[in-house]
Amino acid sequence: MNDSPVDQQKARAVSVQGLLMAHADKTLDIKGLVQPRPAIVIEMTMNQLDPGQVLSVITNDAAARESVPALCAQRGYALLETTVQGGTFLFTIQKRA
Repeated sequence: MNDSPVDQQKARAVSVQGLLMAHADKTLDIKGLVQPRPAIVIEMTMNQLDPGQVLSVITNDAAARESVPALCAQRGYALLETTVQGGTFLFTIQKRA
């Protein structure tokens, strides 16, 4: 799966902020979206991943603090890590078999 130049640029920008997880198979930067849109986009992206793959989600939607863990519990995803830096949230999610 090749990332577009825009995706690569976002990844570099995010890594500068110290938020990008090195072990993620895909990074989803959804800053600016508000619920329920982040949950929908996360679910659509997780459906594209293979079991065992990891998704890093970057958002600035405060509601995600509760909605992302709830989505993971409901769908059976492993929420590996939650990081908060300022008003930005990073969730590291693994798709289970």
